[in-house]
Amino acid sequence: MKKILFTLLLTMPVLLLAQNYNNICSSGPTFFKKKNTTIVKAVKSTSFSIPVVGDTIFNTFRAIRDTAAECLDTTKGSIFGKKVYSAQDGIFYFFNKVNDTVYLHTKAQLNDTWKLVNISTTTFLEAKVVSVGSDSVISVLDEVKKVEITAKRNDGSVVSSPWNGKYFKMSKKYGLSETFDMVNVPYDTTKYILVGKLKPVIGIQDYGWKDVYNFSIGDAFHYSGYLNSVSSGQNTTWKEIQTVINKTTYGANNDSVVYQIDRCKSTLTQPGNNHVYIHDTLNVKYRFTALANDSTIWRYPDQFARKNIYASQYDRYMKTYNNRVTKRVGDDKYRFINSCFTVPVGGVTLTLGYTEGLGLSEYFRYDSESNEYNKLVYFKKGIESWGAPVGYECTPYLSINEQPQLITTRVRLVPNPMKSSAEIMIEGIGNPDGLRFALFNAVGKKVYSCDITSNPMTLQKNDLPSGLYIWMIDGKSIHEKGKLVIE
Repeated sequence: MKKILFTLLLTMPVLLLAQNYNNICSSGPTFFKKKNTTIVKAVKSTSFSIPVVGDTIFNTFRAIRDTAAECLDTTKGSIFGKKVYSAQDGIFYFFNKVNDTVYLHTKAQLNDTWKLVNISTTTFLEAKVVSVGSDSVISVLDEVKKVEITAKRNDGSVVSSPWNGKYFKMSKKYGLSETFDMVNVPYDTTKYILVGKLKPVIGIQDYGWKDVYNFSIGDAFHYSGYLNSVSSGQNTTWKEIQTVINKTTYGANNDSVVYQIDRCKSTLTQPGNNHVYIHDTLNVKYRFTALANDSTIWRYPDQFARKNIYASQYDRYMKTYNNRVTKRVGDDKYRFINSCFTVPVGGVTLTLGYTEGLGLSEYFRYDSESNEYNKLVYFKKGIESWGAPVGYECTPYLSINEQPQLITTRVRLVPNPMKSSAEIMIEGIGNPDGLRFALFNAVGKKVYSCDITSNPMTLQKNDLPSGLYIWMIDGKSIHEKGKLVIE
């Protein structure tokens, strides 16, 4: 981190005292949604005050970030960076991925300007307060400052830049209501929108195991899934309905619960057209005092939590399931190989999704022998419902032959072999939100990666040498890989 000189505070323009917009790094988690996606990021920090000076330093949790290289970055923090410095005069200092300082003036008034960050030795981004007034922050009205960005040379002349006209917003009560990933400023203009904050309480909040498995009598859950076996050549699909018919809480402070569940399941295995139907009653017990020892769903998006040579991937999504938040865990997705954490080729992939009030809503397991997928496709809780039911009563048919309801994907790279470019085409999905493409060479080293922003999307050869590569697409319910030859 580049050294901050306190004398800088004396040389900056004196800004008039204004309303308190300092609630940038409040205690407890703050959640932001990546604009035009369902991806949720989080900020949670610890703080300590500097004696005498009275300024504050906020430290966020360590995050694991993709670098488009073999080694992932485990040194940076959340979208506010690893550390934020807050001065008494209302100036916040963020630090980007090259340790340059990003300045935020919370007390800036209408038409005030300041240097947000350097682009190069001769250019910088200027911030200007262009409006101050009432605006909606997660459907709550608050006083908000809109700050517009312009790229300029050191002589003050404007230069062409994708940042020109971009803006962020500061809320008097809730801090940054629209922002950017400070680690990637000025390299990435992707916008993040505030969707939840603990202090003060607004929008979505964090939740634990007791919230995940909070069911009521009459709740109904419909699932659809498949199991494809490479070794046996068999493909099995199923539909399942689970309905809560009884609930018993027990233990100190009712910290445990037993659900009695009516279950019916139809399974079809090919080849052979073998249909199996079961209708039974399950007793499912959750001991929340024991589950409290499992910190899986308490992790924040991208949080780096090492377990020996392994680290899991933590994601959150909203919009699905009537905007309920889903916490997804890619179990032990990262490995410590060649002195750094990376995404290995092959091995076992296990992804679990937990949704508040809906339990385990997603399950995906993939290895070289088989892949299994199970997903919640419909639920009814009281008067609330979502999705398409797999059937309307427990019968041996249970819509088992309605194969179009089962979401399957097929990925094609055309042409293959590729000369100068190829189209990545994903059949079976519409919106590619949250999908990531990676390319590995013959020895397993990642040589290229990117977000999939459209379907289809063009892959350029650029300076990739000729040879055999392994491609991987990962995200949400899609985990696919294959071979690509570059000529």
